[in-house]
Amino acid sequence: MKKLLFLSLFFVDYVCAELEMKQYIGAEYKSYLKTKDARLSSNKAITFHNEFKYSFDVMKLYFDIDLLKDFDEDKRDQINLNALYLSFSYDDFDFDIGKKVIFLGSLEAYNLVDIFNRQNYQKDSLDEYKKGTYMMGLNYYFEDEKKVSLYFKYFEEDIKRGSKKSPYYPYGIADYDAALQFVNKEEKPSLLALYEDTYDDTLSADIAFGFFYGYDETILSQKRDTSYHPFLFQSMKLFSFDTFVVDSTLYKVEASYSKVAADSSFDIKDFYQIGLGSEYTIENIIQNHNLGFITEYYKSNSDYSSFDNDLFLALRYAFNDKDSSQVLVGVVKDLGNSQKSAYLEYSGRATDTLNMSADIRYIKADEKSYLGEHMRMGCEIKYYF
Repeated sequence: MKKLLFLSLFFVDYVCAELEMKQYIGAEYKSYLKTKDARLSSNKAITFHNEFKYSFDVMKLYFDIDLLKDFDEDKRDQINLNALYLSFSYDDFDFDIGKKVIFLGSLEAYNLVDIFNRQNYQKDSLDEYKKGTYMMGLNYYFEDEKKVSLYFKYFEEDIKRGSKKSPYYPYGIADYDAALQFVNKEEKPSLLALYEDTYDDTLSADIAFGFFYGYDETILSQKRDTSYHPFLFQSMKLFSFDTFVVDSTLYKVEASYSKVAADSSFDIKDFYQIGLGSEYTIENIIQNHNLGFITEYYKSNSDYSSFDNDLFLALRYAFNDKDSSQVLVGVVKDLGNSQKSAYLEYSGRATDTLNMSADIRYIKADEKSYLGEHMRMGCEIKYYF
């Protein structure tokens, strides 16, 4: 009788559960039209992506995985588990445990407060691909749209890169060892706390204030014997990211102040970062198409920030069609030297199951940089099934 009751309850849970799934197989191509050194001329790869959400009662299971097979550079091959976590939802709070990506930020060109998850350098150094991190998270919701969140990161994964023949390999002919080195020799967990609020009265705004104590998002390099290792230092950060809507203009702010833990290996000073932006949109410029004008300025006193005195200008043309097509063209200019970069991106769907994207990127970096003058063209096709 007990076994029959148990099986009945299991069957009810199974039938009442909801499964949402999205998956695709894709092909990507990157052609390097200009590089500093005579390295790899192109990358050709196939990709596979699978994600699903399985919901029943108060619990949800999230799963998200990427696979990549490169035919020109085997060190890009990867099985990347972006998410595998359980989420328990109740009236006033939810609790997550497992591997997850937490996005932080509001700006377009660079999210300087997106500090919890690390970039997937193995896949691409120029586009934003965040890796999931093992964590526990608690979100508490108030009645007036306020939210308080606490996240606890267990540990840091090794930071992998491409091969020596990749134009994004920064160590020349020297070897690279992905094993992390830490400021305090022994790895420690990280803590993130967030307060978020939404206003929709006289002013439409989303604001967020945060505190972070753990390993900084900046990755340094330390040479040991014949190999370079990624080196992480600790910092305590106070930060904020906010958006404000006034008529047809969206205003954005990201700012942080970091107090750095002392270390004998690197003489890193406390530093600040700030980004201010706006996006003005002309609606229905042609039929239902929208044209957005984006302006952003970044300032920092960090010796390791690539956005220390930079201006970003961009145009976003959104077709607002069923294929979600859009074109984005942007230019970043360092106001303190001759460095600059520009890109043109297109994304959209050819059919209900076929997604297409293409871009071309140009970078004029400092002569001492491993990139130098760099230009690449890329495209990707994804078939959803």
